[in-house]
Amino acid sequence: MTAALRAEWVKATTLRSTWLTLLAYVVAVAGIGVGVVASVGAAEAAEPDYDPGTIAFYGLNFGHVAVIVLAVLLTAGEYARQTVHTSLVAVPRRGRFLAAKLAVGAVLVLGTAAVTAVATLLLTQAVLGAPGVSLATPGMLRATVAAALYPTLLAVVCMAVGVLLRDQAGALGLLVPFFFLLSPLLELVPGLQRAAVFLPDRAGAVAVRLHSRPIDVFGPVAGLGILALWAAAAVALAWWALRRRDA
Repeated sequence: MTAALRAEWVKATTLRSTWLTLLAYVVAVAGIGVGVVASVGAAEAAEPDYDPGTIAFYGLNFGHVAVIVLAVLLTAGEYARQTVHTSLVAVPRRGRFLAAKLAVGAVLVLGTAAVTAVATLLLTQAVLGAPGVSLATPGMLRATVAAALYPTLLAVVCMAVGVLLRDQAGALGLLVPFFFLLSPLLELVPGLQRAAVFLPDRAGAVAVRLHSRPIDVFGPVAGLGILALWAAAAVALAWWALRRRDA
């Protein structure tokens, strides 16, 4: 397993696209978060239903795109580059191959997301000034941890989909519209709202909030748990497909 992990790490970290997408994630999450707080933060903080977690980590909604692109490039990208055959010769046990690929992708996203979450919180609250919160504020430490775990678990879901589809364009064409447009819109449709919160990205977003909404039917920890179940189910399907299909 160590050799498989090392091989996947080298493959991932020697791709320029890996670092560009991770940089795009940092810029999107931190930059948009700071921009939103600078423009509407003071007005939002004066509202009775103000949720500092939602405002501080607003950029996560846009960072999803970078996470999706990275996940697809690390998985379906192997088929596009026609390197998957060589990889499976080097690591013939497909379960080990998949586990190593997912582990490396998750570590890259988790490390980036954790640093970005802390930096984003510090920057946005410095911009906000007096109404700002800190990690010592009840609930903010949990929300900050969730802001790191949420994109990591979402990346695992997307990597599994990349393995299932084996096509970069197809995976991106499915995942980007679904998580960036369709899923948030479904949460706005009366009658579908309580069902929509069980979708992977919507469940993860619940964990970042400090206060629940009327449509939330579970709490922050359960939200991460539901997202983790989506990730586990997607990985199981990817493992099943990888074992049954030719490369």
